[in-house]
Parts: sequence; C-alpha cells; structure tokens
Amino acid sequence: MGNQAREFGLFIDGLRLERNISREDLCDEIMSLSQYKRYLRGDTSIPNGKLVQIAERLKFSITDIHLLFRKKHNDELNKIYSIYRLIGSNNFKKAYNQSQQMKNDIMVSEYNKIFFDYCLIKIQHALKMVSDIHVLDLYSKLIDYPNCANNDSFNIVEISSLIEIVIISSSMENFEPSEVMFRILSSETFSYSSSRDSTFLPSIYSSLSLILGIQKQHIKVKALSRKGIDYCLKNETSNALSHLFFYNSLADLHLGNREIALETMKKSFMQLYIENKPKKFDAFKSTFEKQFKMELDDLIKF
Repeated sequence: MGNQAREFGLFIDGLRLERNISREDLCDEIMSLSQYKRYLRGDTSIPNGKLVQIAERLKFSITDIHLLFRKKHNDELNKIYSIYRLIGSNNFKKAYNQSQQMKNDIMVSEYNKIFFDYCLIKIQHALKMVSDIHVLDLYSKLIDYPNCANNDSFNIVEISSLIEIVIISSSMENFEPSEVMFRILSSETFSYSSSRDSTFLPSIYSSLSLILGIQKQHIKVKALSRKGIDYCLKNETSNALSHLFFYNSLADLHLGNREIALETMKKSFMQLYIENKPKKFDAFKSTFEKQFKMELDDLIKF
C-alpha cells in the first residue's frame, strides 16, 4: 500500500486521540489491535465495513470521516504555503513564528510533513540557526539525495531542496550537485508533479543557469535557459523570463555567437521594460555594457 493508506490510518488515530478513546476501546469487537496497527503503518487500507464501525464508535458518519480528512489535509497545506510565501518574500522571522505554531502538529499527509520540514530547514538556515554543512545534510536526508536523481517525477520539495543543495555546495566550490541537477532538468523525461504554481520552475531554471554560467558551462547554460524560456512561453508566465533571456544571451556571447546574443539580449531588456523595476534594470544594464563592451543605446539601435 502507499502513503495514502498510512496517512488515512494516522488520521483515524488522530481522531481517536481527540475523542480520548484508547486504541483497545476503539478496536474492541471490531478488529484486533495488531490489525489496527497494520492500518496505521499503511500495510493495507481499512475496509469500508470496518471503517463504518470505527466511524460510529468515534461518533462520525463515514462521509464525515472522508470530508474531515480532505479538509484537514487542505487546511494543513494552505498553512504551509503561507509559510512558504513568507520565505519567498524573505520574511524569515515571521515564517519562523508561524512554523513554530505548527511544529508539534500531527500532519495528516506525508507530503505535507516533508513540505513543512523543507520550510523549517530553509528558515533555520536563513536565520543562521544551522551551518552550511549541517543544512546540506538535512536537505539530503529530506529528499534522499543523491538517490532521488533517479526519480521518475519531482515535486516542489524535491526541486526546492535540490536547488538549495546546488547553491550551498557551489559556494563551497563543489559543483557536482549542479551537474546532477542539470541532468535532471535537461532530461527529455523530466516531469514536475505539481501544477499549483507555474511560476516556480522558471526561477529554478534561472538559478541553475546562473550557477552554470559562473562555472563557464556556456553550452549547458544555453540549453537550460532555452528550456526555461520555452516553459515560460508555453505556460504564459513571465516569471524569471528576463533572467532566462539574459543568461541565454551571455552564453551565446561566450560561445562566439554575438549577433544571436544581441537579439536575445533585446528580448531581455524588453521584458525588463515591462517589469518596470529600476534597480533590476540598472543592474542588468551595467552587466550588459561590461560583457558586450557597448552602450545600451547601441543595443536598441542594433
């Protein structure tokens, strides 16, 4: 059986605790205690006949049980996404305070648990509560890195943890994780299992392109940033698009394709005009003029 059976079994046990009923009393004349424990482990799903009896003993209908399970799962996930959004806006202290309110909760879903754990690790590292070496170990254990590289598909926790491993390792001049992640993202069979946020993956393509560019892996940058651009156009999202055009252009420049690079750079600045972020625009302008050895006004005339 999979995680779903275990999660549902643990949810039932949580309801038992809320009703202040012992396991022995809940199982009396319904099933053996050992069988109940097998349901909690997810070895098998609870049969409907047994579930009806358990629900009645907990003073719920079977319909109520399923509705409560879905609601609690969704409520948990929404709370975790609230913390995740605070992390995205660099509001780590507030994210930490919210995470502490959830820290001792019994999670209905295994996925919710690992998503929450990812957020907590990220917060602790940002607040310097854990060292770089320790946080690498925490992320690796969370997603079973590097074995997870062989997964058929990846969720937001796995991809987010991978890019954190890449960023931290690269700062220590260990570039093996960036090679691993490039192979994952550039694979024709790469599959991302969440459709909740179409703006997530472009930032990942962008971050890895930047790191590969620092390593002067220009062919890889060109391939990866192109894949990110295609993703943005397909999903009609502009998130990280200016960065992806920019890194793609720099890769072509270093590969000797100056004219192609200039055409792509125009697209980057067109996107920057739309974004209307002066500080970001000025930073891009400075880097462009240094790398291409020309004024931005000359690019517009090109």
